[in-house]
Amino acid sequence: MREIDKQSIFWYGLHNLVQENAQLKYYITTQKELIYNLYPVVYLGVIQYSLYRGIVLTEIPLEDSNLYTDYILERYDEIYKIRYRFVKEKPKKANLKDEETYELCKEIISNLLLPYINEYCFRSYDMWKNLSQAYIRECVINYEYDINHKSDDGRIKTSLLYPFVFTLSLIVVQEKQGLYQRVEKCYQKEVLLRKFNSGREWREKELDYLNETYELIQNDEEWLLFLSNFSSSKWDNFDMKERFKALFQLAKLTTILMKDEISAVTMLDDGEELFDQVKNYLPLFIYHDKILNEKNELKRDIKKSQIKILSPFANQNINIEVLIPYIISKKDRFVEYSQESLFKTSEIIYTVLAKLRLVLLIHEYLPNLIDSRIYPNKKLYVEVLNLFEEIKEGKFKRKLDVENLLESDFLISEDEINEIIENEYTNIDDFYNKACFYKVGRIMSLLLGVENTTAKKMNYDLSELFKNIIIILGPHPLDHTVQTTETLKKLYSSFELMCNDYEKLMNKDITKSKQYISNLELPLKLLRWKK
Repeated sequence: MREIDKQSIFWYGLHNLVQENAQLKYYITTQKELIYNLYPVVYLGVIQYSLYRGIVLTEIPLEDSNLYTDYILERYDEIYKIRYRFVKEKPKKANLKDEETYELCKEIISNLLLPYINEYCFRSYDMWKNLSQAYIRECVINYEYDINHKSDDGRIKTSLLYPFVFTLSLIVVQEKQGLYQRVEKCYQKEVLLRKFNSGREWREKELDYLNETYELIQNDEEWLLFLSNFSSSKWDNFDMKERFKALFQLAKLTTILMKDEISAVTMLDDGEELFDQVKNYLPLFIYHDKILNEKNELKRDIKKSQIKILSPFANQNINIEVLIPYIISKKDRFVEYSQESLFKTSEIIYTVLAKLRLVLLIHEYLPNLIDSRIYPNKKLYVEVLNLFEEIKEGKFKRKLDVENLLESDFLISEDEINEIIENEYTNIDDFYNKACFYKVGRIMSLLLGVENTTAKKMNYDLSELFKNIIIILGPHPLDHTVQTTETLKKLYSSFELMCNDYEKLMNKDITKSKQYISNLELPLKLLRWKK
């Protein structure tokens, strides 16, 4: 197990849950690797269990803990497989064939991990009102597969929710301006007809299911009438159920676009089953413009709602609900910070990583669509963020898979911080590749490049963004404090000197400076914003 994983905020959250239970405390101390590696599989297992039962989760009932646990353990290999299907360095699997290990896992899941999910992963509307776009995007990743159903060829089917949430993200449903134009561009008649009539053979059930949709595409008058549902004159006046119905029909078109990438279309019937499973998400997913006031506050009835939904983010290594109590427990040893600014930064991190993961995923299905979105921002995605390479004019190739862009990649260890503060800054060559600064520069570039409101939310202050990143992604040991005023001051001073050296290098040797562009160009721009 990596030392950096032992310093995750995850452990503070677990300790908080078991203050009076010596046995569970002992497990947290002695079984760190098992617990840490089990958690992502358990989290996805909870989602798969909800698909298995066809239920809407607002919490995990204590009386059902054993049902969840047994389900997850019985399907551990399948859940692990889809969780890490493209991850190059997979975490160690639990040996469930060993009876002692099996019983240990059963106790850990029932008494530690499910309670953690219950405590820290179910959110009220007010808690995630600023994360609704990120939630949609992350739902696409979580609900891609349903291990409970297999197609005729033995491949795992896509889930009932997948085409729907994919559609919401594809058309950027929450941005009303330009919605009609985006729908028109994403769902072109010629492309849909070509996809429908080429590629793999449709199964008989699929043809029966999509027959009406196919007829809709072929009929010019009906097609234009359908598209008009997304015009501002209609969309603005639709209630939530009417919006859902229009999007439901659009999701059926999405299955045609995905024809060759999925083994079998999951039947959505008349949409009622789907509606029941997503209804708690819908107010902020598709109706947010009607329930937020001009101050971006929830209207009273929604704000007072007792409904909680399961966050699509696992909240293992980034969890503001655990981080704030951790900081409070450190008292005046911890550096001064703005809680509001810290919340904003954690939301930006989730938003940006979810957006980029989805861009990578959609590129797999609809490369031409994503290529057209990347092209106007080619410098950002190719040169600065280094996520794609241009293989020919306007055509791009992914440089990594969706599962290989995780928040855990940016966690900063205490040793990495000490490597900076124990040495006086010398020059850019010596410090650029030091792990702490490399990760800080990388995540800063992602946050500033992908989310255009980041600089404003940080009051155009590089030091504020730097501090928040060290607080959120830095180490969180239980027995001492790393993020002190002295440490942050020394770290930031060296990082600023490195940015200054980069600026000098750009003026002196533009060719050499390009090797630092991915991590320093955008931080330097923010540093110079007010000058």
